[in-house]
Amino acid sequence: MKRVTSPWILFAGAVLAVGAVVLIAAMAGFPLSRSADASVPAARPAPLVSVVRAEQRDLVVKLAAQGHVVALNQVDVRPQLGGTIRGVHFREGDEVRAGQQLFTIDASDASAQLMRSEANFAQIEAQVDDAARDLGRTRQLAQSRFYSTSAVDTSASKLESLQAQLKAAQADVAASKLLMERTRIAAPMSGLTGALAVHPGSLAQPGATAALVTVVQIDPIGVEFTLPESQLAGLLAARAAGSVRITLRNAAGTAGISQPGTLVFVNNTVNTDSGTITLKASFPNAARTLWPGAYVELEVDAGTSPGAIVLPPQAVLDGPQGRFVFALDREGRAQVHPVELLRIQDQLAVVQGLKGGERVVAEGGQGLKPGSAVKVAP
Repeated sequence: MKRVTSPWILFAGAVLAVGAVVLIAAMAGFPLSRSADASVPAARPAPLVSVVRAEQRDLVVKLAAQGHVVALNQVDVRPQLGGTIRGVHFREGDEVRAGQQLFTIDASDASAQLMRSEANFAQIEAQVDDAARDLGRTRQLAQSRFYSTSAVDTSASKLESLQAQLKAAQADVAASKLLMERTRIAAPMSGLTGALAVHPGSLAQPGATAALVTVVQIDPIGVEFTLPESQLAGLLAARAAGSVRITLRNAAGTAGISQPGTLVFVNNTVNTDSGTITLKASFPNAARTLWPGAYVELEVDAGTSPGAIVLPPQAVLDGPQGRFVFALDREGRAQVHPVELLRIQDQLAVVQGLKGGERVVAEGGQGLKPGSAVKVAP
């Protein structure tokens, strides 16, 4: 009887035999393919970069800063005389004029003191007149030998004593009148009043911590801000030349919301903790768009920087040793050039450390290594 072998069984046996041969060859270390591309690594293409020229130009120095609106003049109105508030002659938040009456303090005690002082002055004045007449009679009688010279001296001394008392009484009257004037508190300057701390019937005390009201000047108004210490020399030079121009920006960063301001104050010391200098500018504020305490952004035009080197901001990279750029040498290889970033202005980076004219990598420099060959994009 014949044994018949299935074709599927024969195919499976052949596949197993081929697999065994491949496994033995691999264990023996024989290459499975003779292709030359598998043993030779492919060459890495040069990275594609975009290049710009480091440009040298005379650039207007524009410095960005943040600050707060402050009052150029501010007065805390306080009483100089203790007493009960009898009247408040304005509403809190009103704009007042210099000399306008704000408060009235109970003047009963001051009025009584003034009356006593005037009465005492009148009494001593009468005594002075009587002593003067007595001195005149004594001198006449002394000439007729009825009185001695010592009597004349006594009358003269009495008159001088009363005249001194009269001057003291006159000073008391002046002091009492001053107290009466202090019962009427007037605005020391024109400005805007704040919140009231007292009301009619409240007790006013000269040594109280809180002021009766605060008056601030609104027009013109100031803005206090800071700038880096490195910008101080250029700013002072521009200020001496009269070329400092300060503008305000609103929250959207568009045009100034007020007329250009004037630099009115530069602090006499630099803050050693932050490395900044405090400055103050004055702005006209007739429209009341600026309010004390508000946050604002400023742009300071501080003269012109001749021969400034400018680059696209993305060309300046950060490294362990500081900021740098990749500049191409004569062979077209990227070399590291350390730079100092002075500021970002008009979407340009103003740097120090280049001479101008260098071919600097603007895009594609993140993965470069010093000395790498690059392909410049058209």
